[in-house]
Parts: sequence; C-alpha cells; structure tokens
Amino acid sequence: MTTSNAYYHSKLGVRFYDLFTGDAGRTGPVKGDVDFYLACAREFGGPILEAGVGTGRVLWPLAAAGFHITGIDLSSDMLTIARANGERESASTRDRVRLHQMDMTSFDLKESFMLAIVPFRAFQHLTLAEQPRRALECIKRCLAPGGHLVVDLFDPRLEYCIQDAPALMPIKRVEDPTTGHTVIRRVVNRVGDPMHQVITEHFLFEEVDSTGRVVDSEETEWSLRWATRHEMHYLFELIGLEVIAASSHFLRSPPAYRTEQVWLVRKTKG
Repeated sequence: MTTSNAYYHSKLGVRFYDLFTGDAGRTGPVKGDVDFYLACAREFGGPILEAGVGTGRVLWPLAAAGFHITGIDLSSDMLTIARANGERESASTRDRVRLHQMDMTSFDLKESFMLAIVPFRAFQHLTLAEQPRRALECIKRCLAPGGHLVVDLFDPRLEYCIQDAPALMPIKRVEDPTTGHTVIRRVVNRVGDPMHQVITEHFLFEEVDSTGRVVDSEETEWSLRWATRHEMHYLFELIGLEVIAASSHFLRSPPAYRTEQVWLVRKTKG
C-alpha cells in the first residue's frame, strides 16, 4: 500500500538517510539551510519547535548553538537515529533537546515557541488535502504571539507533475563510512497524480561490498504533495499567519520557478 511516509519506516531508507540527505544541505537544493535556521534562531530567539525533525540534521546544530529545541516526528525509526546522533553532542547540548513521536497534523505540546521550523520538505509529506491546514493550525497554536515559522518546500517543475510525465529516474551512489560499502539508491518508478497534486517515487536500495556483492537490498517509496506559491500564500493567510518573506533558496534570493519555496511567516492572531 502506498504511504507518504513508508520511506521513513524502511530499514535501509532510515539507516542511510543522512548519507543521501547531508549533501543536500551542503551542495544540493537546500544548501545553507542550517545556517539560515541558525540566523532565524538568533533573530527571533527560542525556544524552537522543529516539525519533521528526522535524524536531527538541523536540530542538533541549533541545540549546540545554545537554543532549547523540541523536535517531533511521526517515525520512531528516524527518532532513534536522531537520539543516536545526539550521543556525539555534549551533555549540555542534549539537555536542551526534547524529542517526541507525534503527528504534525494533530499534536499539542502545551508549550509556547518563539520559532517553529519545518525543514527539507517534510511539509510535503502531508499528501491529503486537509493535512497542510491541520499542521499549520497545530503549529500556530504552539507559537507565542509574534512568533515566526519557516517552511521549506520545492517549487514544482510542472512538466514532472502531470500523469504522463517524462522519465526522471536518478541514481545516487554514496559510500558508507562505517563499512566502506557503496550504497545505491535508484528511483525505479515515478508517478504523477495531478488531480491530487501528488508525486510518488518508488526506490530500490542496494548495499554493495568491495567485491561488488549486494549484501542487502530493499524497496520503499514516498509521496509528496506539491503546491504553487499562490496556494501556499493563501493557506498562510487563511490560517492567520502573515507572510514576512518568500525566497527561492536559503541565500534569501527572490522567488523563482523550479527552485525552493522558503517561507518566513509570523503569527498575527488567535
């Protein structure tokens, strides 16, 4: 059965998540995102809420910089990796972090945050039409008056969103520094559902040793819902979140097609 979150419960998808995602923050489509979130934290203050915390790629640098941060994620497997990653941090850094297994569309932490973030397209795994609004309502409830929210999405390449989209089957190879094995991730199928604005990608993972032998493999998938800038702007307005800035990437450039949608919004009422 297709699920937007299957990838985050898969053995190899979770185990090698940081190997495939880490470069995205250094050289890929979200280059500079950690520095951007750090700058926001210094400008708006803490405490901070991160929804879709994953393995803690963004959370731990924020905590190491001195900010108290609460991370939530639907996947217990991803949270296990996040906690393990935290073992590399100091005791004082770990003391500033709280991790909870929660659904971002239905949580209530009974806390107040000056800043909330939803990094690296986690928001787009909310594939049902009502879920984005529910998530924003939950986040808004937790924001202090005048609190800010940052949401990152990809700006859709519309030629790849149609049902009969041209083939886009990238293969990525990385080396696992722990074992020296090569990990290959293939997109073996990609289906566009323009009626529901959802793209589903089916992956094949292979872990290959130095002799070329496949020692482990797994198939999994994820689905992401795409949204236009006008749609997102209206959704924020509907929720009562004022758009402060919209950028095309984390260097704060003006909006541009086929880049990133980096939204900075502020709680204005309720």
